[in-house]
Amino acid sequence: MFNKLKSFVIKNHPKETRPNIIIVLLDQFRTDALDSHPVFEKLQNNGVFLSKVITYAPYTLASCHATFTGMYGRKNGVDAYTKSDQYDNKNCISLTEYLSKAGYYTSAYTFSSILMPQNGFNNLKIIPEDEEEGVLENHITEINECFNQKDPFFLYLHHGEIHHGIVKDVIKKYSIDDDRYFGEKNRKSNVELYKAYTKDAGDYMEKIYESIQKNDPEGNTLLLVMTDHGGSNGEKIGEKAYGTFTYDYSIKIWNYFIWPKMFKPNTIVDSQVRTIDILPTILDIIKVPFNKKKKLPDGTSMLSLINGAKENDRLAFSETGGVDGLYPSPDKPNVRCVTDGKWKLIQNITTNKFELYNTNKDPGEMNNLYAVENHEAERLFAELARFI
Repeated sequence: MFNKLKSFVIKNHPKETRPNIIIVLLDQFRTDALDSHPVFEKLQNNGVFLSKVITYAPYTLASCHATFTGMYGRKNGVDAYTKSDQYDNKNCISLTEYLSKAGYYTSAYTFSSILMPQNGFNNLKIIPEDEEEGVLENHITEINECFNQKDPFFLYLHHGEIHHGIVKDVIKKYSIDDDRYFGEKNRKSNVELYKAYTKDAGDYMEKIYESIQKNDPEGNTLLLVMTDHGGSNGEKIGEKAYGTFTYDYSIKIWNYFIWPKMFKPNTIVDSQVRTIDILPTILDIIKVPFNKKKKLPDGTSMLSLINGAKENDRLAFSETGGVDGLYPSPDKPNVRCVTDGKWKLIQNITTNKFELYNTNKDPGEMNNLYAVENHEAERLFAELARFI
């Protein structure tokens, strides 16, 4: 009787049943570039692909703070490029802190100290991009070290090579209206340059995935592969890469959740969700409740969707203020939008102009319907007002 009871307790003890959690973030990876490497098909075949994820901000700093807190920037304090030091760590609890308090060993490897909340890490390595060598090898070392831990672990790996390349080859090379970059005549060469970077990121991801599988043949690891935002390939004059506008090429992104023990492989979720839903989803998976004494997340769990439930598109809010462009606003967001999965309203505060798109019929956001679709414009403006 005692042995049976002991077996039951061990089997159901949270630390024994909770998976390791690894998040790999491929910085600035557009959804339409996932065909640049076969590893992404492999990830989909082994997991759940969320094809329509809206990021809170089309730049890393605010996007990652929103992901790690499940909150929009106006709640967690980071809603602009210059606001990293205004993260409300006294009243917000990050994903890392939740996992640490739940008994996880927590580790991360990134290239900047301002990109995410730093609370709760047992091991945090920040290697500036101009000092970094051997990203793949260093990340695999982190994976190996985490799998040597006694406790379940959380590991966050930030792959920034696409971003670094675009900074060098686009942002520092062209002006905000340079006809060598913008316009249809340059689109093919822009895409070729961009996809060379995403193919390299795919090579990296393939090796990382192999390392995880080698360390964990029994499949006790929940893997989330994601990006923080997309970016321009010259579609709109005034945005060389990202962070200036809120068009879908930069805010409509993707996630892969992979845990074959629990999630049905080759599942596609095409309902619209948000990056603020990631923290609630992970906590739901490991059955950790929110701390109601602190600020609560704005997002909600996606677990039912991951498990096959059908759901309407979730209303999503995004905002930004560029460090350059036609109307820079690095201290305060000046472009914001709300989308219900079909209709999208964009407000530019600096110019006092609105744009309205039916993104199902007009995915390139070329035909502004604000002046003719009054009902949809008014409806979405009422939704937008909830966030400002």
